[in-house]
Amino acid sequence: MKITAWILLAAAAMPAAAMEIATGKTLGAGYEARAFYARDKAGQPWQKTYTGAPYRPEAAGRLMNLRIAQALFHDEWLTEFPFDPEKNTDRVIAALDVYKAHGILAVNTCLQAGYPGYAKEFPGIKRDRAYKFGPGKGSHISGFRPDGTIKPEWQGRLKRLQQALDRRGMVLNLMYFYQGQDEVLENVDAIKRAVVNATDWVIDNNARNVIIEIANEHDIRGWDHDRWIHENLHVLMELVRSRFREKKAGWMPPVGSSTGGSMAVFENVRANADLTMIHGNNRTVEMKRKRTAELFADAAMPGPVYMNEDDSGRETTPEVLAKELASCDAVFREGGSWGYMPWRQTQMFPFRHMMPAKSSKLEPGMTPEQSDPVYFKAVLEHIRKLIYK
Repeated sequence: MKITAWILLAAAAMPAAAMEIATGKTLGAGYEARAFYARDKAGQPWQKTYTGAPYRPEAAGRLMNLRIAQALFHDEWLTEFPFDPEKNTDRVIAALDVYKAHGILAVNTCLQAGYPGYAKEFPGIKRDRAYKFGPGKGSHISGFRPDGTIKPEWQGRLKRLQQALDRRGMVLNLMYFYQGQDEVLENVDAIKRAVVNATDWVIDNNARNVIIEIANEHDIRGWDHDRWIHENLHVLMELVRSRFREKKAGWMPPVGSSTGGSMAVFENVRANADLTMIHGNNRTVEMKRKRTAELFADAAMPGPVYMNEDDSGRETTPEVLAKELASCDAVFREGGSWGYMPWRQTQMFPFRHMMPAKSSKLEPGMTPEQSDPVYFKAVLEHIRKLIYK
């Protein structure tokens, strides 16, 4: 078979992609390092995100995002309550059009999910979030098997979500590891195999709308394997890129790793990442503003400043909402992309409020069940006003 015919057959077998994401840093000369860029098809010109008549000029190059770490969630030790992982993912997909209409362009989810609020936030389940405590005491929420292979059912949910985002011109920020579940992996070799397998999934599915985040909050306490992932992020980032080279993918996604509320950027990430991922959890509005400004102004920092989690408080009250909206404004004003974490709505089991309410007006005396979706709507409306004219 001629080489050209083989290439055409391979291209035909590759899943079609509608949207590709990049950073100015990865694109190189002629592009703004602190901006996100997108295009509809390979070969077309790159444009800053939020470019065009409907958008405010100051929104160009941003990537406003929503943390739904539990979009692929399945706790294999969950016996206390009924839960359907497939329907959970369906609910996220069903809400994507609403999210995009409010200016959300990226969804952040994880192959090891996130803190589900067991015990403290959701008293109906008394177990810990960590795998290491075992059945009856811990949780088993991981798309990876101990040897680093990916469970088929997780792959199925991931593909449905990724393709649903792709069809809408939206981005998937795919986190590989979470500190409560990294101990599922039996050793360092398994961690590396997990990175290879997850990256190969991205390549084989031509998932060009994906940003790869190696580890969520890699600097906080709770990581196992003697904190090997935290210490060796540069190794894992290079492993990701080596897979794209070895498989001759012809493209390369942005790669990074987030820190927690420290908003720190460690040297092994700074020198190897394509974007600066931070969380604003439990920090004042002024601290978030100042840190975003510092990172944006520092030419040594990698790519755009992307805050993909911000916990301003877990109660859906007017007081917390005011801090939430002020945080969004502070990060946006200083050049960053803000990420809303709907704590009670999408993070805490049973993840019941994937959709916002019709009204954004918080009223005195509302129960949490009433105020949660109203609060969610208020935040989304605020983002929409920053993005759309």
